[in-house]
Amino acid sequence: MVWVRVILGAVWVNGGLEKLLNPDFPQQFAQSLQAGGFVSGAPAFFQEFMAVYVVPNALLVGQLVRFGELLMGLALIVGLLTNLAAVGSIVLSLAVMLSQGGVRFGTGLGAPEFLNINLLMALLSLVVLLSAAAKAHSFDEGLAGRRPALTALLLNRRSGYARTTTRNVRRRSYG
Repeated sequence: MVWVRVILGAVWVNGGLEKLLNPDFPQQFAQSLQAGGFVSGAPAFFQEFMAVYVVPNALLVGQLVRFGELLMGLALIVGLLTNLAAVGSIVLSLAVMLSQGGVRFGTGLGAPEFLNINLLMALLSLVVLLSAAAKAHSFDEGLAGRRPALTALLLNRRSGYARTTTRNVRRRSYG
C-alpha cells in the first residue's frame, strides 16, 4: 500500500511541477475558463459552482491548483498528513473529472470513458485514506509515535496497535 501512496503522490507532483514550470499557467487557466473551457461540459450543478466561484477567481484558483498539486503530492510521497492529502486528492480529482463532463458511458470506440484517470485517482486516494497500511514508512508514523493520541487520526488504527511480527505470531500459535 505504501507504493500506491507514493505513486499517487508522484502523479500529483508531476502535474504540479508542469504547472509551476509554466509561468503562464494561471493566465492560460483563466483564459480557458472565461472561454467556457472546463465549464460548458460540466454537469449543471457544477457549472453553477464554477461560474460563481471559480471563473471570477481564476488567477487565484490557478495558483492554488499548481501549488496544491505539488504540496499534496509531496505530502503523499513522504506520508505527512496523509489522510488530509488523500482527501484533497479525492476532491481535486473529482473536481477535474466533473469539469470535464463527469463519468459517462461511451460506445467503446473512444471518449467518453467510464474509468478515466481522474476517477482512478479519486478511487486510489480513497484506498489510501482508508488504509492503515498506506501510512507505513511515513512521517505520520513518527508523529504518532511521539503523540500516541494522534495515532487514530494519522494512521487509522488504535494507539495501542502493535505491528504483527513473526515473533508475535509465534507467541500466539495454536499448538
